Amino acid sequence: MQVNMLEAKTHLSKLVEAALRGEEVVIANRGKPVVKLVKADSPVKRQWGAWAGLMTDPEIEHAFSRKVDAELAREWLASASLPLEAGLKPRERKARPRKAQATASARRK
Repeated sequence: MQVNMLEAKTHLSKLVEAALRGEEVVIANRGKPVVKLVKADSPVKRQWGAWAGLMTDPEIEHAFSRKVDAELAREWLASASLPLEAGLKPRERKARPRKAQATASARRK
């Protein structure tokens, strides 16, 4: 069925019910079809344990070990203090224009 915009605004709940029953509902603007109401797909249910088995227990324990923490900290500190040796390019600093100091007479105004 095809309905115009005003009719769709007035009878939206009935049109939605018709679309849920499987009827084709088209909303037109000035006689030209612009929107089709269709039944939405049901949301996919989440599956518990979908990530299970991606990492083994020893891999997880290693990722959160003190050895890895120390290694990451050492690399981070090296990149902060010696960026060129760590393979990082130094940022170019743009010169900021200096602010003119206001004189005492200018402050009084």
